[in-house]
Amino acid sequence: MSTAAVVETVEERPSPSSLEVVGPKAPKTSDGFFDQHHLVPVFIAGFLALVLSGAMVGTIVLWLALRHSGVMAP
Repeated sequence: MSTAAVVETVEERPSPSSLEVVGPKAPKTSDGFFDQHHLVPVFIAGFLALVLSGAMVGTIVLWLALRHSGVMAP
């Protein structure tokens, strides 16, 4: 029994002198505020997370304070 051989053609790479140099793209002239200040959304998200976590901890502390004061006694 024999197996079929697959022959792939390999193209020769161009010489390094004929390669095209690709540089970074120039920034757009009409960038918005958030495009110029990349960390602003990070700080906004961090502030919201801090406020929401503080509110959650505050409600737990308030619930415990009400429970121990006798207001929520059965």
